[in-house]
Amino acid sequence: MSARILIVEDDLPTSELMAMLLREAGHTVAGADDGARGLRLALDSRPDLVVCDLRLPSLDGYAVARALKADPVCARMPLVAVSALALDGDRERVRAAGFDGYLCKPIEPASFVAEVEAFLPAPAADAAGADAPSGLPTLLVVDDDAFMRDVLVDALDSEPWRILSAGSGEEALALLERHPVDVVLSDQSMPGMQGTDLMARVCRAWPRTVRLILSGLSGPSELEAIDRACAAGLVDRHLVKPWVAGALREDLRAAFALQRERAGRH
Repeated sequence: MSARILIVEDDLPTSELMAMLLREAGHTVAGADDGARGLRLALDSRPDLVVCDLRLPSLDGYAVARALKADPVCARMPLVAVSALALDGDRERVRAAGFDGYLCKPIEPASFVAEVEAFLPAPAADAAGADAPSGLPTLLVVDDDAFMRDVLVDALDSEPWRILSAGSGEEALALLERHPVDVVLSDQSMPGMQGTDLMARVCRAWPRTVRLILSGLSGPSELEAIDRACAAGLVDRHLVKPWVAGALREDLRAAFALQRERAGRH
């Protein structure tokens, strides 16, 4: 579905990259390089979605969000913050200002469009009352190694899946709060939150989501943690690096089939 998207971003390289990616996906993009100009443009043009930086000249992103949410028409407009958020308090402030979600800088070009499109309203049912297509099943790839994330996304890009990516367990949980995800594929060894810790939280909050660990074995303690998580049902399967693209695709197809069973779909 083509959408009208407004980007409010004062960093020109970032703004140009986001606009290029969204236009290549078929969307109409407008831009503003400061908060006041972005707010005026949003109020005048009523875009389908606004992507807004938090640190802006003249009017910061928080003020832009509060002003748009105070407008009766724009209050229903999805607002997505883009920022290098580091602390939970930052995330809470983003939500309190009225943003519907946030994406972390630097953006991931391979998954940026899918992450933005997930905030767009679902297509309405047709005149006959039939449901609109539910969209592609979603895979979330989690790895603190940006190069490895890109390699995985590139290897799986030809599959009929929407692919999101995250660089940490905390970022993955933030994405899961906003986006429906069918399968999570996570590295084990990551700073802050290990893959098994992430899977335990996913299991509690989203039990139908299939949970896969893709990890090299750096030592007995890592293997023991994964084995315990598998035995407890927190991890559905452990896939071992180095991986082969064809075999990994087959493993993921089986994971999506398992998710359909859990959701009662065939």
